[in-house]
Amino acid sequence: MRLGLCVAAVQAAALCSCVASSEDTGQSDASEVEVTDEEAFAATARPVDTHGRLQIVGKELRNQYNAPVQLKGMSLFWSQWGGSFYNANVVNSIADSWGATVVRAAMGVESGGYLTNPAAEKARVKAVVDAAIAKGIYVIIDWHDHSASSHTAQAKAFFTEMAQAYGNQPNVLFEIFNEPDGESWDNIRAYANEVIGAIRATGSNNVIIVGTPTWSQDVDIAANNPITGYSNIAYTLHFYANTHRESLRAKARTAMDKGLALFVTEFGTCDASGNTGLNLSESQTWINFLNTNKISWANWSLFDKNETASALVPGASTSGSWPDSQLTESGRWVKARMLEGGGGSGGGSSSSTSSSSSSSGTGGSGGAGGSGGAGGSGGGTTTSGFQFTVSSSINRWWIQVKVVEPGYSISRVTAQVKDTTYTLDPKPSWGEGEFAISKEVPSGTEVVFTATDNRGVSATFKSKPWP
Repeated sequence: MRLGLCVAAVQAAALCSCVASSEDTGQSDASEVEVTDEEAFAATARPVDTHGRLQIVGKELRNQYNAPVQLKGMSLFWSQWGGSFYNANVVNSIADSWGATVVRAAMGVESGGYLTNPAAEKARVKAVVDAAIAKGIYVIIDWHDHSASSHTAQAKAFFTEMAQAYGNQPNVLFEIFNEPDGESWDNIRAYANEVIGAIRATGSNNVIIVGTPTWSQDVDIAANNPITGYSNIAYTLHFYANTHRESLRAKARTAMDKGLALFVTEFGTCDASGNTGLNLSESQTWINFLNTNKISWANWSLFDKNETASALVPGASTSGSWPDSQLTESGRWVKARMLEGGGGSGGGSSSSTSSSSSSSGTGGSGGAGGSGGAGGSGGGTTTSGFQFTVSSSINRWWIQVKVVEPGYSISRVTAQVKDTTYTLDPKPSWGEGEFAISKEVPSGTEVVFTATDNRGVSATFKSKPWP
């Protein structure tokens, strides 16, 4: 992150069965299922118990049984500024409630970080690593520096100490250069060889992740002259969805075609500045790309800075267990992406509720982690990729909802009010995915919205009681 911006995943967890709702939605083409996240995401095994020690085989991250693995999780903020979140309660919360299988400890090096206060920064990192080991998830020890090749001696000393302490733990991955900003690949490669050599000298063969030129984007350049002589090496790819799009995915494809293993240790849902430009549609395009190629990822960042990339709102708890009201729109969306499909067996559950249905038999099963949208309060939730937001301006004589699904268009939205179902009118001039109709909704009624996309896949969301 720029300064100032701030396996088979198989055998993961078995999902609990869902509980069918007895309420008749009045629709003949879809059966409603009420699903809580506790039911949709109930892991039976901890990620490290399932996958063991990780390895790089060709262009893939694999578990110790040689099955491909995709880790999904969160990056903490620069440790010297976000250190209050470097604790076990935070690690436990993203594992239990978000389904995270990896956490990244982004140890700041310059600007009052490790170079100034090495003992304090190491203590923060160790608190996160120890918590991840206890929880059974993976952890990235990140040398969060834009000028690491100018600090080679310090990096070697730090990673030697970390490898001696944690190099035999299957949980730990080493990220030795966050984002080179002006260094050539030859310069980065020379630095990496020295630091990798120091880690391997301790006897540790854990996965090492190497930064790439231009803020860890030029993976195609690294692929032309990869590091040789060492095993279990991956390469960093960073993106911010509203800035970096298909051209960067093309670079990634080129690198993978040349045999490079990629790891997205940091990505944002917004502009590269870290602020403004929230783009969940392009973020979903990226997630689809990462899922297809089994590329692991960590979202930037688990912090409460007042910027778009933050997952938490300013003043959010520093000890985890965040209600959805303490999550930003980006945070809710990223949490939902982790919870999809069991999230890779992080363990545990969250407290929000969603429902889904599918007339085609291919709709999702809920498990969203949205914000528990509500008539009258303007909340929203995510259901299997469908994002519902009830207008904050609704009243007894007005029904309005925004429904978007990244990568698809919404073709139809209905609202069931007691025993009557209305088809809402699309309002494209009001904004993407806006639908509304003037109809009476008795106070206390839970309105059931059903959206259908251009594939014929449907999802259902139940509002809180109408005001």
